[in-house]
Amino acid sequence: MSHRDNLLGLIGTIYRWRKALRNATILALAGSAAFALWLPNYYQSTTVFYPASPEVSKPELIFGSSAKMIEYFGTDKDLDRLLEVATSDEVTDYIVSRFGLYRHYDIDSASSEGLFWVRENFRSHYSVQKNKNDAIELSIEDTDPQLAADMANAAREKINEISQRLVKNTQARFMASFEENIQEKQKELDKLADSVRTLQNKYGIYSVTQQGEVFATELALAQGEVMRNQGRLEVLSDNPLIPKDTVEYIRANLRAGERTLQRLYKSGNYGDNFSVSNYNEGLPQVALANDLHYQARRQLSYDIERYHQIRAAYNTDIPAIQLISIAERPIMKIRPKRTVLVVASTVAVFLFTLLAALLADAYRDVNWKKLAADSEN
Repeated sequence: MSHRDNLLGLIGTIYRWRKALRNATILALAGSAAFALWLPNYYQSTTVFYPASPEVSKPELIFGSSAKMIEYFGTDKDLDRLLEVATSDEVTDYIVSRFGLYRHYDIDSASSEGLFWVRENFRSHYSVQKNKNDAIELSIEDTDPQLAADMANAAREKINEISQRLVKNTQARFMASFEENIQEKQKELDKLADSVRTLQNKYGIYSVTQQGEVFATELALAQGEVMRNQGRLEVLSDNPLIPKDTVEYIRANLRAGERTLQRLYKSGNYGDNFSVSNYNEGLPQVALANDLHYQARRQLSYDIERYHQIRAAYNTDIPAIQLISIAERPIMKIRPKRTVLVVASTVAVFLFTLLAALLADAYRDVNWKKLAADSEN
């Protein structure tokens, strides 16, 4: 019986307050409908992209000097970096400036708070998030559908530009370091070249291998000639049957061979420093200087090649994002949902008015003045 009584009481309250409920509901319906019609339509345009791996910008991978496989799509860290760039003030200020959003949002650019409010206004219509497939969805809402698409594409390109700049700044620092290093090594190479020339002039060694072979050959020939002439002279000098001219000829050949040996072993007698003694003394120094010069030239060549690779990578337009879809002009509005707004507002006002009616009926027998007087006493 209590449930039936409660239901009958509710129906009775609705009947007694029917005019107030009707008027409040009609007023809410008309007011929410007018408000919903006054709200402008907003259109949302979305572009989707993945982060590109920074590995593709490395010179050793571009020019195939590394056996490592190239990963064209970035990792979670690369995605987080792009999200950080996307929400930066630089992207926001770029869109504000390029599309004249002060005027579009009717904000005074000369105001001290103008920059704050234009950023807040834009960001309230700007969304960048990772979707379920780990791609980045960049969305912009605006009352102008074409402007929404243009801003979304421009924001994506700005994100790509900033991310490229971060990589290129690193490459520029590498190039500056290589340029400085190359200059220093070129100076060292010039010093080593001067040292090599000084030692070569001092000891007369210009080709370690070839001159060594020449000395070995000349010494063998000269020593053989001296030994042969010494043997002939020993055998023929005491033989009365041998003419004196022949013996003198042999002695002359012997002296010539000895002179040749003397010249080979000791320099200075003939106006030059081409000798075995100088060769033996200067060989370690010249060989070491040549080796240092060769290693320096080799390292310098490597650094120059590496520098040119980095420079080529720096001058190459390598995107920082992998584009999946561009932002297109939206056809359907995304908000407001006018029907939902009107229905929700009307139902809410009806329920609120009904609650007020129930409370009024429940406490209509209470003497509020007496209660107030009693509370004061």
